[in-house]
Amino acid sequence: MKIDKIITGNLGLKVLALFLAFFVWAMITGKERSYAEKNLECRVEYSNVAKSIDVSNVRPEKVQVRVRGTTKELARIDPDDFKIMIDLKDISEGTRLSYFTEDYIQLPKGIHILAVQPRMIEITTKEFITKEVNVRIRYKGAAPNGIHLIDRRVAPDKIKISGYKPDIGTITYVEGAEYVDLSQFGESKAVKVLLKKEKEILRMDTDEVEVFVEVEDTHKKKNE
Repeated sequence: MKIDKIITGNLGLKVLALFLAFFVWAMITGKERSYAEKNLECRVEYSNVAKSIDVSNVRPEKVQVRVRGTTKELARIDPDDFKIMIDLKDISEGTRLSYFTEDYIQLPKGIHILAVQPRMIEITTKEFITKEVNVRIRYKGAAPNGIHLIDRRVAPDKIKISGYKPDIGTITYVEGAEYVDLSQFGESKAVKVLLKKEKEILRMDTDEVEVFVEVEDTHKKKNE
């Protein structure tokens, strides 16, 4: 009898409590399983770029993505969870490539894409090269009276320049920034000359050379 009383005692309250528990459980479960939508702004990234390649332009830099998922899952995510990562490991020369945005979005489990804007991503790359070119020195004037010009030498007579292939591919020499005035050489001597760096050249292995001018004093030679 005592057991029956325990089971049947306050039966109404027990049924009500059970109903309330079930109702709360259903509300929580339903909320977790309800679906919603969310707009995200995702940054476009790239990886595995060869040392000889520079990415000069990515358009757009950010993509608008609308996603759908459970309320619980959407509450956990932010734009950092979505990566638009494009692998450039097979790019070995300057080019312009287009990619379908949806093919490169990495989504958390349970999240689905509804819309992407824009649908295409464009990446422009440039090939970076280093090449050897000649040094060209510009001269003006003439040796003073009684001075005979024997030789002119440049050291180094070649230098290495670096830049983007489309910009420096046709460059074959680098000039001195100023003229070397031969009228100033009454005797053999060496002078340093700065090199003119064109805007297309991003780097030179040296910015100056040494010009050696060898002359002979004819008056002095006659006297000897």
